[in-house]
This record gives sequence, structure tokens and C-alpha cells, in this order.
Amino acid sequence: MKRSEHLQRLRKMLQQVTPESSLESMSGGSNLESMGLDEQELDLAKSGLESLTASGTRDLEDDSLSEDEQNVLEAIILPRERPVVNIINDTFDVPPAPWKHFGKGQLKKNLESVIPSIGRVEVPDHPQIPYAGTGFVVGPNLMMTNRHVAEIFAVGLGSKKLAFKPGQTAGVDFKREIVPTSGDTVILTVEKVMMIHPFWDMALLKVSGLGDGHPALNLSVKAPEELLDEEIAVVGYPAQDPRNQVELQNRIFGGVFNVKRLQPGRLKERSTLNSFGHKVSALTHDASTLGGNSGSAVIHASTGEVVALHFAGIYLKANYAVPAFELARDSRVVDLGVNFGTPAPTSTTEWNSFWNQADGGEEAPVPAPKPPVNPPDSPTSTPAQSTSWTIPVQITVSLGDISGGAAPSVIAKVQQEEDQQTSRLDEGLFGGKSEETIQQGYAKFNGSALSTNGFQWINALNCVDASNLSYDDDNAVKRQARKWHLETCDPVHRDSTHCFVASTADTILIAFRGTKQLANWLTNLNVLGTTLPGKGRVHRGFLMAFRTVKDRIEDLVSSLGTTGKKVVLTGHSLGGALATIAAAEWNGQLPISSVYTYGQPAVGDGTFRTFMNSSFAGKFFRFVNDDDIVPRVPPGYVHVGQLFHFDAGNNVSHEAVGAAESAAEETPIMTEAQFRNLQDMLAAEQSGNTQESVGLEGFFPSVSDHGMDKYMGKILANL
Repeated sequence: MKRSEHLQRLRKMLQQVTPESSLESMSGGSNLESMGLDEQELDLAKSGLESLTASGTRDLEDDSLSEDEQNVLEAIILPRERPVVNIINDTFDVPPAPWKHFGKGQLKKNLESVIPSIGRVEVPDHPQIPYAGTGFVVGPNLMMTNRHVAEIFAVGLGSKKLAFKPGQTAGVDFKREIVPTSGDTVILTVEKVMMIHPFWDMALLKVSGLGDGHPALNLSVKAPEELLDEEIAVVGYPAQDPRNQVELQNRIFGGVFNVKRLQPGRLKERSTLNSFGHKVSALTHDASTLGGNSGSAVIHASTGEVVALHFAGIYLKANYAVPAFELARDSRVVDLGVNFGTPAPTSTTEWNSFWNQADGGEEAPVPAPKPPVNPPDSPTSTPAQSTSWTIPVQITVSLGDISGGAAPSVIAKVQQEEDQQTSRLDEGLFGGKSEETIQQGYAKFNGSALSTNGFQWINALNCVDASNLSYDDDNAVKRQARKWHLETCDPVHRDSTHCFVASTADTILIAFRGTKQLANWLTNLNVLGTTLPGKGRVHRGFLMAFRTVKDRIEDLVSSLGTTGKKVVLTGHSLGGALATIAAAEWNGQLPISSVYTYGQPAVGDGTFRTFMNSSFAGKFFRFVNDDDIVPRVPPGYVHVGQLFHFDAGNNVSHEAVGAAESAAEETPIMTEAQFRNLQDMLAAEQSGNTQESVGLEGFFPSVSDHGMDKYMGKILANL
């Protein structure tokens, strides 16, 4: 998010949550000093508050606050105005002002009455995530959560074609508080998935063992328009999102996540956004939610009723929830025994087409069991790393072997679209390319260094130069190769796969192109896998794309001869994935001395990572720029090689190959749910929909960080 946009969102949020009189009162030193700020933070905070209160309308210009003032102001006001409150033994601490009244009288009783009926949805057999989200009791042995939470462990849609994924189970833990409870934790079993709503992001689960200790909550039947600006509390299990402002999250949440919290706020107007491929009119609120809050109950403080089911949020803009009023209008939901208030609103038929599509026809097939990320017969494999996540959603995908057939649709679609006009979203993806940086990088290309062994910054530059050049047309590639004094240069392309093969006296350089239309590529990317015998499972699309040019490249390499020569592979984005596949395919066949990739997606499973890190120890170097989005996809795969991670400046951290698994945590792979939400958002943007789609609980990872010139500039700074 650009600074100007961030500041505008902050300004709007401040206007929303903080009346002017409150801002003025905060500018007093005693209020700020009581927050435990150091002297510098106090000065910055006072300056920011004075700037806000000095303008009567508080209609700030983009540059009216410095970045430091903005960040400190944000880190003060959000924890104060929208705090997070600990829940211990089914009660909660008295919130800070201006929410102290939540800790008194009838409001406190209302909120305490709902806490025992809200629990954490556990997925003990899932290999990657610690838990799925939040759920709450809504009827006899009946709990409500999000559709995207249920899809982590279940398949199907509607009420007639639902089943657990093979090997998956689910349960509910009603504690998991900031202070561990004494005795054994009791996790109640989810026996059956009763409903996955085909329109709303809602699911109903049958849970055994619910009794008087976990009474059914009452769901409000008031229209959202009657509740505007009413005080609410979200109760759920927020999880940290490392891609967003970690320092701010730690300040708000006290550095503790994944436990039951109460988060006060206010209800706001409805907002239309995309959810599961269609538009929904969601209720919004402004509590401080994070991932893990998916499925949380939004409680009307003055009545103790559930007014909505939280499902998503966009940082500094709004959080989105399914209105209980709308669910009460669906007779299928009512008939399952959900505890709605009276009088019931008029039933609707507007979702019948979705229900007919979901429940009509044959029973949905249950997918084949998904193999473990690291098969047990691979003693050197390590368990998949748990990734930090924002909205814990999973899509049901079988990674079974797929033999024969054409390359997946993403390959064909990218080919069809690359020559079309750049989409509205793509125009801003790379933040503009700095030709000055590109020319500086090209001027320092040193082909004679390509044959050196081990990591070299000059070869990191040589390869990022070559990766960037691969995006140009054939004539431009050949002209630049001559300027670099390369002896040969042969562009290769078939369907949507492009690369060039060049050579010096002692080195063969193979550079693969990424996709020019990043938004299209991400939108159409699937997660299907296949097996490379003896090497592990890899993304089928990447493998098939490489194999379309494999024979032609091998012919060129053969004509150049490999005796006494070394082979260097490189690529950016999709090109990095192709270079990784190429290294695996040619291991033991070609004298590969090094692989340099930039902003590449993940390619294989844990077994593949073990194979690659063993086969290319000290030879595979993977670069990630700050918060680049592409290294976070596709879900279900892991990275290989030695990571070099640039921060927002020019600083770089790196890990040895033996620590590759821990290094991968710096760029955690999206869950399938996050990935689906990303694709929904991109599809909406490409269709010209100006409404924001279902957002992750915070920013998406950056697309501007993916630009080739960004990688080149930071490598130049480290030469």
C-alpha cells in the first residue's frame, strides 16, 4: 500500500473511531505518558496529535505527517481506541478507556455469558496450520463457523454432499486462554459437517458433548441498518500476521496470539464485496481483528446477541461479517435448529439458485487422500513448517499423479493474454520499471565470472541481468548478448515458455522468463502436483511448462558441448520455478554449477526440498525482495536452496542450506484460503469491479516488491 493511501486510510479510521474532543484530550502529556512511551515516541505522538487537532476538519494532506509521526500515532490510537482484552476463566480484564464500561454491570454480564460458548476450531491432523479459526454454539450440538474454516477439513457445498477430507478430523476447544487452564484440555469432537452455505461464508458443524456449560447463543434478527454504530465485541482467537506491522500487532496484542480475546468496536454500514466468486452485502465493524478471528461471534454488547459472523478484514479499512439477520432469512439455516430471536424476518428465495446448484445432481466425490508433505519413508525429511496465516482457509485439492494430457490452463491462458493490453491492475504491479537501474545493472555484467564456484555477488548480478533480459523480444536479447560479449545466444520459446541459451568459452547460461501478466498468472495458477520419480512431488504446471522447451534446450547445449564447461541456470518469478525444475531434471546429466532465482514461487514438497538441498548444496541461491508476493505461492509447496532476503532497505539476510527450512519462514507460503482470496480479489480487479474483494486480515504481500529492477537495485547495492 502506498504511503499516501495508508495515510488516507489512517485518517479515515481516526475520524471514525476518535471524536475530535478525544483527540484533543489525548494530546495531553499525562494520557500519552501513561501508555509507557519513551521520550522520542512521546514527542512524535504529541506532534502527530497536534497536527490532527489543529485542523478543524482534520482533512489531512498526504504529507501533513511524517512517516515516523504517522507510525507512532497509529501504534498509539489503535491500541487505545480499539484494544484487545484478555479472557481468563471465562471472564475478562476491564478494558482501558474509552471501553471501561464494558467491564461493569449488565454489559459485563452480557459479554461474560457468551464467552463459554465460543471456541477454537482445532484441526489436529492438518500438517501445516495450528488451528482453523473460531466457532460458536448456535443450537443443540450445533456450532457456526466460516465456510472457509470448514473447508480446511471438509469437502462439498450445501447440506447434502458434505464429507470430511480423508485423514482429517476436527474438534473444538473452548479454552486456550492467555493463562493456561489447569488440568487436561477437553476438545469436543466435530462429528459431522451439517451445512456449508453456498452463498454466505458460513458453515454449521455437529459437535458432540455440548451441554449446559456451552449454551446456544441467541442470534439477532435485527436488520443491520438498525444497528449502525452500536457497540459490539468480537470474541475469538486472533493469530499474528507477520506480513503486516508486527510491532503494531505486538503492541495491540501484547505479543501473545492464538488465544481467546475480546475485541471491542462498533458496527458500521454494509459494504459489498466479493466472496467465493459472487457479491455479498456484508456487515462491517472496526474491532482489531486478525487471522484466527475467522468464525468469531460479533456480539451486540447491550443485548448479548450475536449480530454477525466475522469472516474477513482489510487493514485500516473495515472488517467484514455475515449478518445474522440474513441467515435468519434462509429457511434451510433456521430448519437446522439455529437459535434465532423473534420475530423472524421474512424468508427469501434469492439464494435458491445457489442451493439448487449445491444440492442438485450426484454426490460430490471425496478426493483421494493427500500424501503427507514429507513421506515417512524419507528419513532425512523434516516436518512441514507451520506458516503464519491470516485467514485460515483451505481449498480441497488432490495432489495425486496426473499422467499425460496438456499443460494446465494457466499456461494456455497466460499465452493468450500476454499479447493483450495490460490490465488495469497489472499497470501498477511492478510500481514502474526503473530503466536507469536496469542500465546500471547491464553495464556491470561480467560474463567471465559466470564460471566461478559458490556464491558470488557479481554472479547474482549477472543472473538478475540475464533474467531481466529474458523478458525482451528475440532481437533485443541477441543485441544485448553481443554487448555482453557472449559467444552465442539462442532464444527459445514454445507456447508460453520463453528462455534463452547463451555461452562463453567456459559457461553455458540458461535464463528463463517469468510471466509478463502477473495478475493473470496468479488468478489462473492452480496447485496440482505430480511426482518426479526419486525426487519428490512438484507443481505439475511448472513441470509441463519446462518440458515444452526441454528438448530444444538440450539440443542447443549438446551443440555447444559441455566438456570443460559449466551450466548456470537462472530465472525470475515463474522463470525461477522453471530454473528449479530444470535443475532437478538435469541433475547428473549436465554440469550445473549454480542456480540463481529471483522472486520465484515454491515448486515442490518436502521430499523435493531434501533432494534439491542435497544435490545442489552451495549451488542454489534464492533471492526474495522484502514482501514480494510471488514467493508466498502456491499453497501446499515449499522452497529450496539458500535464501537471500532483502528487507525494505538494501540489507540482506541469508541462511545456509542446512537452515533452509527455518529460512523459509521469512516468506511463509499462503494457505489455500489466502490464495483463493487473493485470486478472488485479482479477478474482481481485472473485471473492473471497483469494490474490494474478500480481503486477508491485513495487507496482501507486496506486488511492487516483485519488480526486476527492485531485485537488480538491491544486488547492485551489495556488490
